[in-house]
Amino acid sequence: MNYAIFQFINGFAGHHSILDKVMIFIALYSPIIYGLIMVIQWFIGEDDGKKVSMEEFFAAVIALSANFIISRFYFEPRPFVTHKVNLLIKHPSDASFPSDHLSGGSAIAFTQLKGNKFLGATMMVLTVLLLIARVYVGVHYPVDVVAGFVIGFLSSKLVKYLKGILDPLENQILKIWHRFIKI
Repeated sequence: MNYAIFQFINGFAGHHSILDKVMIFIALYSPIIYGLIMVIQWFIGEDDGKKVSMEEFFAAVIALSANFIISRFYFEPRPFVTHKVNLLIKHPSDASFPSDHLSGGSAIAFTQLKGNKFLGATMMVLTVLLLIARVYVGVHYPVDVVAGFVIGFLSSKLVKYLKGILDPLENQILKIWHRFIKI
């Protein structure tokens, strides 16, 4: 069923040039968009916004660390390695499961939902588009991106659970930041 869903989504690739360009852009550049949003939020936000930005960073680090560990124990070849696919982007033939893009992106989006609801909802729409785009361009199976999405969600929840432990670190970082900008 995983491969059947992959074939259905990836089957659209290469037939609609505008859709291809949009999906390629999302598949390749969404991590930059997430990062820019975090950086902008840090620089224009008040201390609460800066804390959300730090929590997004922590959640993404946890999610990507979890992916690193999982990929050491379970290796799923990318779809283009084992099947004929409509591959729209170049990609190394490393582990496909779970998707780093989705783990990091959904960790950031779910964490942002606690801060700015509108921005969080916008990031969640990007995350859903990313989920589809990574399959569309031929570099992930549906299970890979769904697993990444779930890992990102769980990482965001873990950061929320660790809030009491992270608060002193966040406060110390903010204290250093405020000293730095007074210079």
